[in-house]
This record gives sequence, structure tokens and C-alpha cells, in this order.
Amino acid sequence: MKEAWSKFQFQFRVFLTLTKRHILVFSKNWTTVLFTMMVPVVIFIVYIVFLRNMMIDGIKTALPIFDQLVEDQQQKIYALADCWMMAGVLAVSCITVSLNTNYIMVRDKERGANRDFISSPISSRMVMVSYFAFNTIVCFVVNFLVLCLCMIYLAAYGAFMIDFVDFLALVGIILLSTMNAALLTFFVCNFINTESTLSSIVAIASAAVGFVIGAYFPATGVIQKITVFFPGTYSASLFRNYFMSGPLSQVIAMLDSLDLPGIDISEISEILMGQFGLLPEPDTFSFVIDFFGNDVPVDIQAWVLAAFTGIFAVLNLAFTYQNFMKFPKLKKAKKKN
Repeated sequence: MKEAWSKFQFQFRVFLTLTKRHILVFSKNWTTVLFTMMVPVVIFIVYIVFLRNMMIDGIKTALPIFDQLVEDQQQKIYALADCWMMAGVLAVSCITVSLNTNYIMVRDKERGANRDFISSPISSRMVMVSYFAFNTIVCFVVNFLVLCLCMIYLAAYGAFMIDFVDFLALVGIILLSTMNAALLTFFVCNFINTESTLSSIVAIASAAVGFVIGAYFPATGVIQKITVFFPGTYSASLFRNYFMSGPLSQVIAMLDSLDLPGIDISEISEILMGQFGLLPEPDTFSFVIDFFGNDVPVDIQAWVLAAFTGIFAVLNLAFTYQNFMKFPKLKKAKKKN
């Protein structure tokens, strides 16, 4: 019993040391740190410069009473578009930041550092867990900063309608989403042995993942049926539920208070919901995902995301351990002339 406890203590200290080592190596490479931070910031800027105006124009076209609203009322509707996209930015950021952070593991494999780890009395699984913990910590910190940036932006535009409970819920979703993304990207990157290959995948994923999970525009038709099989879709929906519940409740209350002749407010509300591709649950301001005609409510979305996390954990245990034991061929150093 004492021997088993001593081995556990040793492996746990090794885990802490390796995790700290990964964080220090990552933080010393300012180029990678800057690029990791810039990915969500670039998405954020693209939304402000291009996508925001497109979404607002779509809202103006869809709502026949928009021109009859005063500026303050219009601003509340703009807040829905802003909150929609802030949720998408966070959902995409969780995946892209996690994928980019895996460069430490890939670099260690390319340079043969995993040979040193395996040849020592360190458990291979403990090494893999240290990479996962490092990825989750970095990804969570970066996305928490992105969340703060989103809050500052919403406050600047007068669209900050999120209470403290919703904020805590968003932090919890970030944690679950980063764990899910870390396990997913860790599994993928275990089959990548060079930094150049990882860089290419990061570039492709950064451009495509937002469309795959419906983060930029509401998914419809065949695309919508495809997005429901990606965990990022449920992450984006959960973010939207807590980002938009406050603004949506205020907009619905504002529309109900309007006394415009010949205008059916309930019909206007449905048009507004449809503009964002959302299905409101009865008597609530939360939204569901359409899974082939079946509504997936908020609580089930969280369970689905947790289930994806469990599946990726099993896949990592089942496949990546054996792959980690395969050492890539080291590149021969070029002889100096």
C-alpha cells in the first residue's frame, strides 16, 4: 500500500512538473503566444468590420417596423446581433486556440523529446495527461480574456444586458468547451509529427471551423443537418443561450409594449427569431437545436457536449497511447561545410 502511494505521489509530482514545463516553454515563445491570442481577436475584428453590418442589414430588411422604432429601441435589436456573434467568436476560439496550443506536443515529437520522457521512469499516460492539462489551462485563460473583451465591447455599444448568473454560466461553458476542444485536438495532433503539418491544419481549421459549427451565420438546410454532429455546434448554442437571454427578453418586452396599428407583435417576434435561425422554447427565452426535426433543449445540449468530451477521452486512452509510443524518425543534422 505504501509503495503504491509512493508511486502515485511520484507520478503526480511528475505531472505537475511536466505541466509547468509545457507552460513555461509556451510562454517563452512570444511569437506563438501572440499568434494564439490573435486568432480570436482577428475573428472579432472581422465581425466588427464586415459581418456586423451584414447582420444588421438583414434585420432591417426582415423587420417591417424597424424604421418606426426610436434609436434606443433599435439599439436593443442591434444587441441581439452583437451577442449572437460574440457567442460564435468564443465557440470558434475554444477550438482554434486549443489546436494551436498543441504545437508544444508536436514539437516534442518532432525533436524526439518524447523519447526522453518514455525512457525515464515516467508513465506515458502521465505525459499525455500533462499535455492535456497544459492545453486546457492555456485555452481557458485565453478564452476567459476573450470573454472579457466581448463584455467590454457590449458595454461600449450599450448592449451589456448579461447578469452575474449568466456570466458565471458562460465561464462554466468556457471550461467545458475548452476541455472538449483539448481532447479533440489532442487526439488529432497525436497523429501529427511535424510543426509544419500542424501549421497547415491550424490555418485551414481557423478559416473553416466557424462555418462548420454555424458560428458566423445561422445554418440552414443540409448544412444545418451536418453541423449537429460537431460538438462545437452545441458549444456555440450554449454560449448564445446565455449571451442572448437578457437582450432577447428585453427586446420581446419592448415589442409587447409597442402600440402600432396593424402590426402583429407575435408575428414580428417570430420573424426576429427566424432571422437568427433560432427556435424559442415555449414560455422561455432559451433556444434549442433542431436535430432532424427533434428539438434539443439547453440542458440536453450541455449533456451532449459532455458526452462528446467523454467520447474523446475514451478515444485518447484507446488510440493515442499506442501512437505516442511510436517514435518518429529524427532528422539528421546537416553537416557543415
